[in-house]
Amino acid sequence: MGRENMPAIVVAGPVVMLKRLAFGCALLGLALAAPGALAQQGGDPLRGQFGAIEMALTPTEAADDVARMADALAKLPPQRPGVVDTYIVSASLWNDPVFEREASEAAGILARRYDATDRTVILSAGTGPGVARAYPSSAPNNFNAALGRIGRIIDPREDLVIVFVTSHGGQDGAVAIQEKGRMGGALRPIHLRNSLQQAGINTKLVIVSACFSGHFILPFSDSDTVVLTAAAADKTSFGCEPSRDWTFFGDALFNHALRSGGSLMSAYSEALTLITKWEGDVHAQWQASPASQRQRQPEPVASNPQSNVGDSASATISKAEAYGVAIACAGHMSFALDRAKAGRPLKGLADTAAITSALTAAQGRANTEGATRGRSQQDTAKAIAVIATSALQVFSTQTTEVTAHAAKCMAP
Repeated sequence: MGRENMPAIVVAGPVVMLKRLAFGCALLGLALAAPGALAQQGGDPLRGQFGAIEMALTPTEAADDVARMADALAKLPPQRPGVVDTYIVSASLWNDPVFEREASEAAGILARRYDATDRTVILSAGTGPGVARAYPSSAPNNFNAALGRIGRIIDPREDLVIVFVTSHGGQDGAVAIQEKGRMGGALRPIHLRNSLQQAGINTKLVIVSACFSGHFILPFSDSDTVVLTAAAADKTSFGCEPSRDWTFFGDALFNHALRSGGSLMSAYSEALTLITKWEGDVHAQWQASPASQRQRQPEPVASNPQSNVGDSASATISKAEAYGVAIACAGHMSFALDRAKAGRPLKGLADTAAITSALTAAQGRANTEGATRGRSQQDTAKAIAVIATSALQVFSTQTTEVTAHAAKCMAP
């Protein structure tokens, strides 16, 4: 989102409101101008390299950050030969609260889907000066340390690494790193590509939630990578207001679509449909606003999220998510069965015998996949119960999506 003081659209659930903020997530200005231009102006002391200019933390804060980071990396278990293990780095790079919330919640959803709860590192720029930190800093050294540690313990021939970053973005594709009053820098596509290569990470899923993040597509267009971005290279994305829980892209992809029992790319397609609808609502409200107001704010333009799917990475992702997908289906079937038995069935899902059959099949797939990962049937049953509870919790705001997810899981 741009930091200019212009009206914006804030979406809370289905309600869209105009507020004095910015429309998109674009970060404009010299701080994130193209590396060459900055070097010519003498304005980029990093000369386009990955890093940040930062003020030192206090001794206590620095010691605490080192301890948090050391603890996060020490807890990562080694990979298991013959198992497609997934390791996740989820990082908020700007210290507006929305980004930390998004990085944290997305990490949880990804961890459940990819059986990676103990293989997940969350990094954060915090939520503002003076606010106690919950996670290690997302400063470049910590970010690279997470990738470096993961690179040492994976088998690059069989394991998957997921990197999710969320922040404001610049028109040259740089994703902003900022802790207000303390640190400023940028993560560019070439930086992330180089860091992953240097860490020895081969198969990866890269997800970038920022304006102009389509710049990440070309550098990651290879067989070993699936890359998903919130916007095209020339477009802003929506929903970065600090008060929100999610950006539009994060809400659609993680909070809605990836809760389902479908594949990653089917979830991505579902997310695109939601984003199109929400952005259409934003545009309709802009059109309905008074002419004087429209003159003061830019016409909202669709973000046009982008993706590129590498064949080798896609095959690995399918293996990595097989257990989580089966659990998601079983959880949705369990929720649907409870509703049907209570006389409050989901639309089109009233046949308890058919639901029970689908639930049994999904449980069987989950137990089979879980056994290959060393998960007991009790572990799998608990994981299914977590998904059923999650479906119940979001049902009031995601009735259509939860029902659709359950209906898809009924298919043989």
